[in-house]
Amino acid sequence: MPTGPENQRLVSQVTASGLPTVSRNEPHGIDDRQIPVHDPRVRDGVKADEQREDKRGGPGLHYVTTAIPYVNAAPHLGFALELVQADVLARYHRLVGDDTWFLTGTDENSLTNVLAADREGVPIRSLVDRNAAVFRALAHTLHLSQDDFIRTATDPRHRDGAQRFWTACAAAGDIYKRPYRGLYCVRCERFYTTDELLGGRCPEHEIEPEVVEEENYFFRLSRYADQLSELVTSRALRVVPESRHHEVQAFIARGVTDFSISRTQARARGWGIPVPGDPDQVMYVWFDALTNYITALGYGSESARFRRSWINNPHRVHVIGKDILRFHAVSWPACCCRPVSRYRPGSSSTASSHGTGGA
Repeated sequence: MPTGPENQRLVSQVTASGLPTVSRNEPHGIDDRQIPVHDPRVRDGVKADEQREDKRGGPGLHYVTTAIPYVNAAPHLGFALELVQADVLARYHRLVGDDTWFLTGTDENSLTNVLAADREGVPIRSLVDRNAAVFRALAHTLHLSQDDFIRTATDPRHRDGAQRFWTACAAAGDIYKRPYRGLYCVRCERFYTTDELLGGRCPEHEIEPEVVEEENYFFRLSRYADQLSELVTSRALRVVPESRHHEVQAFIARGVTDFSISRTQARARGWGIPVPGDPDQVMYVWFDALTNYITALGYGSESARFRRSWINNPHRVHVIGKDILRFHAVSWPACCCRPVSRYRPGSSSTASSHGTGGA
């Protein structure tokens, strides 16, 4: 992509994908998509000339993320669509002068990745490293303008941040341990109730869930039912398109229940982020993965990027597929209420269900 003075005429310059090429450092002719995270000009994910705290608030700040996919197999077309949609959104906000940060990455601590490695007869880490590289290369294949890429199994900032987040939830009284028996779809990595199944099968993958019985940690989602209802009803948390917003409202109105956020080390095959203070448990992949939206920004370290893109930012957009809407529009905002309450975590988040599954 052009990075010299000619790149300053943003609207007239296009990439091979037909999308505008954006340089947010126009006077210097630097396209900072080419600056690696560990470039000496970067600290905590923020270039030196951006280290000051942005006090504007308002419409000038935008944080755009995609879901992070499992790496049990090669990328599929649906995720490519999600990446491009998020990229278009990020490019638009940069074109109008907004301070925009675009994050994507890979979800590497799932049991589906473990089982895929078993089928291939290779170490889990080898499979994860190999496939994560393919997902990362999509930035070049699709001409994406992402600012950061996070890996949940290998990135120290994620592991440390996820454990800090767990500890904060526990300190707030939001986590407790109890025995549980339920129907689990390993491909969804979630439990289902019998009335959520279609003909006794997972509605997404059309396979029979397995019965799982173990002692796990649970998050007190029920504690936040009223707050979630207020966030969605007031449109402080907005879901696009409107049909999905109503879907979330209806789900919350039916009553939300506490959900499991850990797995035994034995069932996880020792793969995953350990639960702080309990060596026999690892974090449930969804609880671990959702925190990437803040661990990538430096959650717990008070980094400049975290302040700009999360604390001071009223526009945080998760571009996702409709099949993972509840995790993002219900579970994630509730989990954020205590650990980052002073940062207004879910009150201004927007979840978009245009993604891998469409609307």
